Amino acid sequence: MKRSIVILMTVVMAVVVAFSLPAFSRESLHVQLILSPQAIAYIEENILPDFETRYDVDVLIEPVGWHNRLEKVLISTAGGAPPDIFMNGAEHVLELVELGVLHPIDREWESWDDREDFFPASLGSSTWKGHRYGVPVYTAPRVWWYRKDLFDQAGLDPENPPNTWDGLLEAAKRLTRTDGDRIVRQGYDLSRWNPGDVFAGFQDYTVFLWQAGGELFDPETYEPRFYSSEGSETLQFLINLRDAVLPPGYQDALPEGTGSPFFRGASAIYLAGGWVASEAHELQPDLAEVIAAIYPPPGHRVQVSAVFSDWLAIHAQSPNKELAWRLIQELTSPEALVEINLRTGLLSPRRSTVDVFAETNPLNAYLYMSMDYMRPFPVFPRSQDLMTAFHQEYAKAMAGTRGIESALEEAARLWRSLLAEQQ
Repeated sequence: MKRSIVILMTVVMAVVVAFSLPAFSRESLHVQLILSPQAIAYIEENILPDFETRYDVDVLIEPVGWHNRLEKVLISTAGGAPPDIFMNGAEHVLELVELGVLHPIDREWESWDDREDFFPASLGSSTWKGHRYGVPVYTAPRVWWYRKDLFDQAGLDPENPPNTWDGLLEAAKRLTRTDGDRIVRQGYDLSRWNPGDVFAGFQDYTVFLWQAGGELFDPETYEPRFYSSEGSETLQFLINLRDAVLPPGYQDALPEGTGSPFFRGASAIYLAGGWVASEAHELQPDLAEVIAAIYPPPGHRVQVSAVFSDWLAIHAQSPNKELAWRLIQELTSPEALVEINLRTGLLSPRRSTVDVFAETNPLNAYLYMSMDYMRPFPVFPRSQDLMTAFHQEYAKAMAGTRGIESALEEAARLWRSLLAEQQ
């Protein structure tokens, strides 16, 4: 009897002691990344082993996609186990601030000497109301690529591309090729100009509106400003540019083939991102010799274009914010960004990596040279709804079923109505 009591007391004491002692299990970091398998493999094999040993921490990488990244963040947040670090798209900072899932990194950023190495234009997407919320992993400026060989065939100087709206319009006309009433080459690539592509249409309109000296909205109130003389001028120019390439009564009949019209020689000027440089370098290196970008970017009153930068953030509920910040510093070091972005065909946002990317692929030099002319794509609430409302009226004006001023006026009315619903 006494022996059994002693055994029972021993077990109870052991349990009490076990629950009284501090836990000595290793810290852990949960990281969500929207990167290619090759980039994630590089991180897991070359960055994490040393980091885990140095800080006595286990790091779990969870690959996610753009289609499910926000859903996974919100579900894990509701469950009390959010990621410590997660990756975000260019224009999503506002929605994440409103959801309360972002930890501001102003203090960490200001004490980090490396902050001066990042292109200023690459930082706008992760900044809101003066607060810093993330560090860019890559940056994607939009530039006007053009085919030197097609310029030469059209009697245009391939070393002196157009840098004004008038010049762009004239070049588009001369570069367009027809066969009867069929367009067999677009002088200006219209592949993004389709009624179903809300984002592409809004993005292109925004860039040209900036070039006209206009603005989309008031940065404080989001009151639409595109209903203006600059907005009308922009929309009229885009209609003129479309008609120069695809005049009324003509059919778009580009030669069939794989890949984009630009790479097939079926278009001559293309407003696009760094994927053009990557595709030319990796898949069609013979074309790299005849592809260039207009630099500085063309303009009307202002020479400007848009840049998109995706970034890493710390979750507001992370219990390991200091470790999370240290890992972000590792993941965005010059060495890491070179290896990560070379594996994904993207562009590092650091100045110190320019030479490496330009040497690896000379077409990248155009992207870096253009960074001083870039503005971050604007951030605004209910972005998808507002872009859709704008685009339905924009498409009517482009199709000629509604006048330009009337379309912009109605788009502004819809914009205000949607904003009012949120208040």
